[in-house]
Amino acid sequence: MSNHRAKYKILIADDTEMNRELLAEMLEDEFDIIEVENGAQVISVLQEHVAELSLVLLDIVMPEMDGFEVLAYMNRYHWIDDVPVIMISSETSPSYIDRAYEFGATDYISRPFDAAVVHRRVSNTIMLYAKQRKLTDMVAEQIHEKEKSNNLMVTILSHIVEFRNGESGLHVLHISTLTELLLKHLVQKTDRYHLKKSDIALIGTASALHDIGKISIPDEILNKPGRLTAEEFEVMKGHSVIGASMLAELPFYQKEPLVKTAYEICRWHHERYDGGGYPDHLKGEEIPISAQIVALADVYDALTSERCYKKAFSHDVALQMILDGQCGAFSPLLLECLSELGEVIRKELQNNSLSQRTKEEMQTMTKELLQQEELVASERVLRLLECERTKFQFLANACEEIVFTYMNTPPILSMTEFSARQLGLAETVIDPLKNVPERGELHEEIVDRLLTRVKRATPKDPMVQLDCKMMIGGSLKLCRCVCQTMWTETEEPEYMGLIGRIFDIHEEYERVQEGREAAVSYAMTASLSKEYERGYFTLNKAEVKELVRNLSFVFDMVRFVDAEINEQYVVDDNGELHKEPYQCYALWKKVKHCEDCISAKVFARKNKVTKFEFVGEDIYHVIAMYVEIEGKPFSLEMVSKLTDETLISAYGKKDLVESISSHNKKLYIDPVTGIYNRRYYEDQLKGLACVDAVAMLDVDHFKLINDSHGHQVGDIALRLITKTILSCVRSSDATVRFGGDEFIVAFRSIPREIFEAKLELIRERVSKLVMEEYSELGFSVSIGGAYGPAEMPTMVERADALLYEAKTVRDSVRIG
Repeated sequence: MSNHRAKYKILIADDTEMNRELLAEMLEDEFDIIEVENGAQVISVLQEHVAELSLVLLDIVMPEMDGFEVLAYMNRYHWIDDVPVIMISSETSPSYIDRAYEFGATDYISRPFDAAVVHRRVSNTIMLYAKQRKLTDMVAEQIHEKEKSNNLMVTILSHIVEFRNGESGLHVLHISTLTELLLKHLVQKTDRYHLKKSDIALIGTASALHDIGKISIPDEILNKPGRLTAEEFEVMKGHSVIGASMLAELPFYQKEPLVKTAYEICRWHHERYDGGGYPDHLKGEEIPISAQIVALADVYDALTSERCYKKAFSHDVALQMILDGQCGAFSPLLLECLSELGEVIRKELQNNSLSQRTKEEMQTMTKELLQQEELVASERVLRLLECERTKFQFLANACEEIVFTYMNTPPILSMTEFSARQLGLAETVIDPLKNVPERGELHEEIVDRLLTRVKRATPKDPMVQLDCKMMIGGSLKLCRCVCQTMWTETEEPEYMGLIGRIFDIHEEYERVQEGREAAVSYAMTASLSKEYERGYFTLNKAEVKELVRNLSFVFDMVRFVDAEINEQYVVDDNGELHKEPYQCYALWKKVKHCEDCISAKVFARKNKVTKFEFVGEDIYHVIAMYVEIEGKPFSLEMVSKLTDETLISAYGKKDLVESISSHNKKLYIDPVTGIYNRRYYEDQLKGLACVDAVAMLDVDHFKLINDSHGHQVGDIALRLITKTILSCVRSSDATVRFGGDEFIVAFRSIPREIFEAKLELIRERVSKLVMEEYSELGFSVSIGGAYGPAEMPTMVERADALLYEAKTVRDSVRIG
């Protein structure tokens, strides 16, 4: 047998190659060495090899992340608890040394190095941590053995009772399994009982003692094959009090949670929610939740198990008997849990075994042992191996493509050298979601869209896909990113990260585009091409049939809309139009006609119009054209759902938003003055339920300017007056050209005195306006101001009445 001992592994982190070589030469005979040149690489190595490392020799001044930042990361993810760090630096300032120790460094060695000193300090530190780990393992083993012994004694005692009772050895196991299932489901439904995982495990263990009082019941009663007499039943009922008394009379451990919980279960697991149980006739929540749960589990197992006095009922029959109240009253909430867990319970009790139970208990004890659920090295190794298996399976199907991994804790993006070169990134990016400059061409839009999909992934559906444009090898390419999310194989899976690959789909997309363009060209036959360019069609039934058939290759939906009555029609194989049973706006999940109805515009203008329609997270592009089918007018709507291929890049959505903003600008902005128009008031302001103040302004004698100097001069005057009004109000106030020479200003959160002062300022400044080329023209405004708060229509009505008063004298302000 070989006496060869595996070498301890040391990570040396220094940005100077000579320093790394010196340290490696001193230590390589006795230790395995890993070398890195910056802090980011330290984090990457720790993430992959923390369970294998025995020591880190860490420089302070390094690129990307310095030594103190590395120590901060090691503290955040508790690596410092398992891997000691010795600082190696030429910095001898006490502030540096003190800071290193505050961050958890074990030792501090100053340059220049002394080989003997370095070797001795490294060996001492590794030996010290090895002894600490051994001591920790010994304590953990002792705790584990103690817990195992306690559970063993509980199991033995409960099986003694079962043996006397003639029951199978699975009764205790079933009760414990049912108890934990019901409790776990209960805490998901309500936070009323404040139960932790350790509480659930404790109640599950204590449930095994629910019938220990039966040890004092005579055999002839306990195992009687027939129905018990009233006197015998009274004796049998005494087992709950006897069991509780046995626990209450223990000379030690009265304050132990296990004893307290077992007492509750023993005494009250035959109580019922309506007070009809025994021995104390407790009612409702007077019964401890531990006893309520065990009572329900006990009844279910009694029904589904064969006894000396009865045959076993099926799962479904037992469930129905309990829900019907044939076995006494239980908490409605617990009955809901039982009903919802029906199939789970059936499978669990079929598959349950003592070995599986022991495995679960060991997992629970391990979690309880680790403070704040921190993972010991062995568990971390298992998780890392779990990740590596997933990576291997995924990458087996990949060839020369960009491959990357992202680990959630700590947040690190890693990739191969080839992948990093193609994307223009570092091989390791620390915290890529926050470290935007290091993401290179992974624009925020791409990252956000990918994150949205990742958040929807589940252990059962772990795959994620995203199409986007990004810089690959220095050129912009259409790519597909396919990822597999990774999860822990625990009872409640936790997201660990993902592994992904990126590949070029430019050719695939070009084929789709070519096919789409060909279909459009085919749809627009020679006889219709000119009409398409003109913006409207006149069609007969045969042409309608052919047109719709061809357009269906291009668009997701083609329909005809009668905008006057909001009805939509589809075309059958004979070219006949058939009315649909729902209104046209139902497609957009609306309950009334669209305020910005594209088909209404088509009817009014008799041309082609486009718009974007938003339905939840989906965006649709709609093209509408005016058509006449055998003399009857319709709007032909061609609808396309925008997918990731359509919103093709980080710039695609930006362009879309700009397009929509431009559309809204045309819709709501007055072309002469550049402020909001009457339509904006009707659509956006009129429905406001609370407005602090509203002013209506009218330019005095404005008609004379138009009549004497023409509308062009009148427009210049309006722009000048508008600019003056805007200079007197806030950017948060809404200024609207209400019509002609009339304006409305809606004020939010404004004191009355400031409101009055602003209106007077507007009047004063307008009266002093001078048009350089038309100096003979004078200007004035009449203003009516209503101070609320009140609904917008009410405020406008009041302001209009006050404006009427002001216009009787001109160049004046009336406020009320």
